[in-house]
Amino acid sequence: MTQVQATDDFAITWPDPAMAESSWSNDRMHNPGPITPLAQHIVDGFQHGILGGSTVFANGFQFSLSVTIPTPPPEVVANGLEVWHDDYSPRIRAFCDRVRHTDFDAMTAPQLADALDPLADEALECLRLTMVVINAFMQPTFAMLQFLEDELGTDAPMLSGALIQGSQNASAASGTALEALTTLAGQSPDLAAALTAGNYTNLDQLPGGPELLDELSRFLDDFGSRAESWGAMHVPTWSEDHTKPLALIARYLTDANSTPAAVAHHAADQRAAALADVESRLDSDKLEQFHTLLDATSHHVAVSEDRARWQLSTVGVMRLPVLALGRKLVAAGTLDHPGDIFYLTWEEAQRAAEDPGAWARSAAAEARASFAHWEQLSPPSLIGSPPDISAIDPASLLMFRHFLGIRRPSVKDGVIEGHAASRGTVTGRARIIRHLDEADRLEPGDIMVCATTAPPWTALFAIASAVVTDTGGVMSHSAICAREFAIPCVVGTQLGTTTIPDGATITVDGEAGTVTILPG
Repeated sequence: MTQVQATDDFAITWPDPAMAESSWSNDRMHNPGPITPLAQHIVDGFQHGILGGSTVFANGFQFSLSVTIPTPPPEVVANGLEVWHDDYSPRIRAFCDRVRHTDFDAMTAPQLADALDPLADEALECLRLTMVVINAFMQPTFAMLQFLEDELGTDAPMLSGALIQGSQNASAASGTALEALTTLAGQSPDLAAALTAGNYTNLDQLPGGPELLDELSRFLDDFGSRAESWGAMHVPTWSEDHTKPLALIARYLTDANSTPAAVAHHAADQRAAALADVESRLDSDKLEQFHTLLDATSHHVAVSEDRARWQLSTVGVMRLPVLALGRKLVAAGTLDHPGDIFYLTWEEAQRAAEDPGAWARSAAAEARASFAHWEQLSPPSLIGSPPDISAIDPASLLMFRHFLGIRRPSVKDGVIEGHAASRGTVTGRARIIRHLDEADRLEPGDIMVCATTAPPWTALFAIASAVVTDTGGVMSHSAICAREFAIPCVVGTQLGTTTIPDGATITVDGEAGTVTILPG
């Protein structure tokens, strides 16, 4: 892991001039903001140890050399995605459950420091399991997409996106569970009134309150440990801050039309329409081949969303031993707040357990101030030299285009071009949402404009009338969720959050892949 000196506009001073000859990409789809010093250890371990890509950090933002999706191991080759359902995801769940139920506060600071490396190794192994199945569900979808492009032309990505929708998946399940909590809360007028007024304390003393809190606890057992995004290890999870899911329940109570159930059938309807469209346009001798390709994509959304769920849960549960050490350091007078530990490097956190002192408080305070400054910066998509597109293999190009959504930014006369991701046209007020703690700014009918989304953001898709992202392609999480909720979506604009003024009136055309900023 290398830190490179960078100005606020990301002019880089390279420790080795030869590094400037390489192309270092910023993956804002997974890490839209700067990453705290401690979390950089996990991100670097993932990028280098699993994806084989060297990583540097400039102003806290991750930039990596070209990565390689791990080759599927023999069990995936032999048994396909059954391995994910039967073996890999249960193993990851078991790790997350074990960490959640470990009493880290019973350990001494040195014991916690000693535990961090083995836990990080286990977490990285869990993350590796989420990566070795990618080709097993991506390649069939890309094969169908390529077939449809050859046969039907440029709307093939949009059609392919709709065709893989309509199946059960983890993100949809979290929305359904929130809906059930909303229904339960709505059965008690006193409870509903307290929630909609933002009164989240003493709910257990209201009629229906104990039952709601019991069901909320079960919901959080399943979905509460997810990090906000892949590098956001410093942000409290819903399990730690119950006001976040309670606030969403309150939002659903005030607008019954913005609940997951109100739009749950739309994905299946869109899939049926896309299927009828394709079948009507293909020659009869191509239909059998198409259906064979389509059948092979049946697990795409379910596995893709489940992978994201457990990736984010793995990151989220790693907060627990780290925060326990942070509390020990606060008790020792070394840090002011437990969360300050995320602003120490991995090595500094371990050293502080053995050598507590003012140095740690000073290091954390300096790093926290730098991080707050970095959060205001806009990183470029790459540093170093432009990539040689001709040297990229076709499979990687498909991943860059349809999953990561990498493209040249384009804005002219107030029209931003991105990737068409979910059909429909909507005009409404743009709300720039950079973090989930800004979710209360999003009102029904608003268009959510963000750098990226992750599974914990799914509940906001029931509130927004459309979604615009800086990153991602037609197979990204943002696109999948928009299609689940049948709202227009344009992804991969590269510059939506920096070009669209907050509060501006915009028109999102999810089929053309354009966002128009209207005058006034």
